[in-house]
Amino acid sequence: MSGCALIKDHRVFSVLRSYSLEHELGDELLPLLLAHRDVVNRILEELWSHIEWKKRKLPGKKQWRLLPKYKVDIHSKEYKKKLRDSLLQEWPYAAHWVDSAIKTAYSIFKSWRKTMLKETG
Repeated sequence: MSGCALIKDHRVFSVLRSYSLEHELGDELLPLLLAHRDVVNRILEELWSHIEWKKRKLPGKKQWRLLPKYKVDIHSKEYKKKLRDSLLQEWPYAAHWVDSAIKTAYSIFKSWRKTMLKETG
């Protein structure tokens, strides 16, 4: 992988280039990939457990919408550190895989929440 920076109109853009490598580790990689998937799902379940639903009336209509609201600050450093530490206790692989899973789960959750809020207009 290599990267470079592009400057246009006083803004800096990053370009990330990647390439694939052939390997013969399919059977060895499968447990890692399954564990990564499972930890992403555990994080999503954890984040989901901290949602409460707030009822809001749609303006000019007789309809109500349920909006997701966090019960705790899931974006605080303390919360993320506690989550990471709890996941690492039983994690047999390198810690950066847990970090990657946390980023992936947060991205999925953020995208879902953004869609939910957008649909309520």
